[in-house]
Amino acid sequence: MDERLSDLLTMLRERFSTDPKVDEVEAYLSSAGYDRHQIGEILALLLTETSGSAGGARQVIQTSMTFRVLGPHERGRFAPDAWGHLLSLNGAGVLSAFELEHVIERALTHIDGRIALDDLRSLMEGTGLDDGGSTSDHTTVH
Repeated sequence: MDERLSDLLTMLRERFSTDPKVDEVEAYLSSAGYDRHQIGEILALLLTETSGSAGGARQVIQTSMTFRVLGPHERGRFAPDAWGHLLSLNGAGVLSAFELEHVIERALTHIDGRIALDDLRSLMEGTGLDDGGSTSDHTTVH
């Protein structure tokens, strides 16, 4: 471990006591100009050191963040706005990872040529996965 990182960890231990709150340390490091990757590494080192000194009583919660990248067979098919829309629905929790893959597969199978945002919305409405963002008017007259 280099000297700068060691000094930073010492300062964080002094500033945030023996049981640091992750969100407070993260906010502090973010305000100091560190990016998410650096903050993750620093927190991992800090929490490993504090959990070892507390006799292993501290539980570290690990979260995983997945992301979907276009495959070679998908690159030329999805318009950027359509792909971004799918990723935003997945990120917002509207589509699970399984549902995302299902929509992608259906779009590749049922839509010829380039897959535009309107095509994608129509496909999703037809399968019952309406995202509520369709531009068409859904007025029902009784």
